[in-house]
Amino acid sequence: MTAPRALRGLLLLGRDPVYAVHLPMFGPPYDFQAILRVTLSTPAYDSARSRFGTSAVFTVRPETEVLLKDLEPGAEFPGELYFGRFDRDGDFLGPLSVRVSHLVHARPLDAPDTDPPDSGLTGADPTDPAYVVFGDEDRLFLTRRLTVPPDFDQTLTALAVDGEVREGWTVILPGRRDDLMSRPRPGEQITTADGTQLQILAEVYLETDDLAR
Repeated sequence: MTAPRALRGLLLLGRDPVYAVHLPMFGPPYDFQAILRVTLSTPAYDSARSRFGTSAVFTVRPETEVLLKDLEPGAEFPGELYFGRFDRDGDFLGPLSVRVSHLVHARPLDAPDTDPPDSGLTGADPTDPAYVVFGDEDRLFLTRRLTVPPDFDQTLTALAVDGEVREGWTVILPGRRDDLMSRPRPGEQITTADGTQLQILAEVYLETDDLAR
């Protein structure tokens, strides 16, 4: 019997609001993508984010098992805050509690057809790169929609130059190779399938080892 899907760790982004992006792997129980809007019990993250800037990596290691099915508004769990990756060379910043305000996006990696009809993927070429957008008009985040191993995880910050985007919407980059070397990079202006133009500001997260198999 396969273990129920559970959080492995979270990448924290933004300040007001704060977002938490699951750090997935292709094997169970961590084989899903999720983006949450959250509140934190301690000001340590906000202070560190203010000091180190938008592109600094902050992660959370849950201290208890947190199942995907339980990530509903109001859900709360204890964790440990790190500057850097919690499972590598990150610096421990202290304990905290994470409270879910809103589930922006969630999809199992072994069920590619679970996206809702209004996700932005209707009629899309499955070989084109796809990114889930969240944030607000002043600061957008884009997290790459994973495909099959070997793969890579990427999160970017961006501004909408022309057009509108909706939180949780998936944008498609038509005619672009979906590989590591061809990924969007800071300073680039990209055009989505619906004509929206986004200016890439920074690459805040890039991971290959977790998704190699």
